[in-house]
Amino acid sequence: MGKILLAVSDRWVPDSRVDAIADFAQRLGHPILVVHVAFGIEQTNPARSGEKILTQIAAQLRAKQPKVETLMMFSDDLGQAILKTADEQGVTMIILGLSSKGMLTRLIEGNVAQAIIKGARMPILLLPSDWTGPI
Repeated sequence: MGKILLAVSDRWVPDSRVDAIADFAQRLGHPILVVHVAFGIEQTNPARSGEKILTQIAAQLRAKQPKVETLMMFSDDLGQAILKTADEQGVTMIILGLSSKGMLTRLIEGNVAQAIIKGARMPILLLPSDWTGPI
């Protein structure tokens, strides 16, 4: 059976996209692994951002899809951390919720979506920051 990796950041507040992802995973019969990778200075206090967002999203997902796991990681290379986790966990699809990051943030952190798209060996589903609706 496959597994869906949902990569989230502290910029992605739980919203209607989470319900659509839960419905999608339930139709496929796949569990969801929600992953947050803490970057740089965020590593000094992950409880304020990463763990909080993981808890919120997992709770919202579990309302519709009981097969939900969470994973908090620390890395300076967000894309590679997500790709390595996907390989290790037997993930068959990665879902990324795109944020509306500014140019300075992209220069510092890099373009995570681009790195994942280039390095992935499984399908990637990209959800725009303002997207709502079914999958």
